[in-house]
Amino acid sequence: MSIRDVVASTPLVDNHAHAVEPLERERITDSFADYFTEGQLSPEHARHTLNYRAVLDLLAEQFGSADEATLLQQRAEVDLASYARTLIDGTNTETILVDDGFPNVALDEFDAYTDADLRPIHRIENVAETLLPASESLASFEDAFVDALEEALDGEFVALKTVIAYRTGLRVRAHDRDAVRRAYDEVCRDWDGRVEHSVFNDYLVHLAAEMAAAYDAPLQFHTGFGDADAHPQFVDPTYLYEFLQAHPSTPVVLLHGGYPYTRAAGYVTATLDNVYLDLSLATPFVQHGVEPLISQALELAPTTKLLYASDAFSVPELYVLAARRFRADLSSVLERLAADGFVTESYAEDVARRILRENAVSLYDL
Repeated sequence: MSIRDVVASTPLVDNHAHAVEPLERERITDSFADYFTEGQLSPEHARHTLNYRAVLDLLAEQFGSADEATLLQQRAEVDLASYARTLIDGTNTETILVDDGFPNVALDEFDAYTDADLRPIHRIENVAETLLPASESLASFEDAFVDALEEALDGEFVALKTVIAYRTGLRVRAHDRDAVRRAYDEVCRDWDGRVEHSVFNDYLVHLAAEMAAAYDAPLQFHTGFGDADAHPQFVDPTYLYEFLQAHPSTPVVLLHGGYPYTRAAGYVTATLDNVYLDLSLATPFVQHGVEPLISQALELAPTTKLLYASDAFSVPELYVLAARRFRADLSSVLERLAADGFVTESYAEDVARRILRENAVSLYDL
């Protein structure tokens, strides 16, 4: 088998993704492009990203039309369970690790859309926001929060996830108990349903890291680009360095390649033994940029610490775009490395299997 054959045939373990959800007809016919950009773009701009053009090509494959409006009308009329199963299962994805924070779709509902094994990831901010209204003190909240994470990790959840990058940024500091207590009081006094207090969010992440270490369960961090409320300056994964040093026993996964800080993310991954790097969301959103993304990650990061993922959400097409783009560009990168003498073809094939499947199987004990 060639390198490209190995990449094409290896079953995928998707290190981080989200459930598919039913959409109202108008969301598809009028706003489908929103699912293919992370920005808050008007339709006149969202329809002209390369990622959206890629999904139109995919829809044309499925429905045989070339007209955008016709394609969207046809997409709006599909039986979602059958359509999603065809698309997702066509990617040869063996296992999907599913972030339970978004959308509001139960795992057994998502199961109707794919034959892949679904393993849930628990988003810690959602846990905190559920528990805070009923808490009477910092101590009672902490007990309930720890109990909830223990119950999740004792059960079917394979990892924890934080979106602190969206809330207060990745410079996660340690705070003394008095500061945390004051932060708790401020959060409760001004409660609006969302935890967005720098000291309290930092405290939650440190607490989650301790829980993850106790269970040898990975803690996933959103890093790099994302929705518009992720400030571009504060999603650089190097901001996490002191936090990562403080929790050497916690397996940590930097999500999304840290894009556009991919080289920095690779540096952190290469420096600290407990850190792993996934290349989702940037795959497929940056399209022709995925090949240099993979190449940059491989400059420093050990091949045993890189993970395939899609970060697909809401629509099954994203699973396809990510899998196709990543397989094609990983093949190209590994072929070039072998041709240039950096690795043998046999080693390149091993790297492909590790990144696409084996690293995740080992990390999450799947």
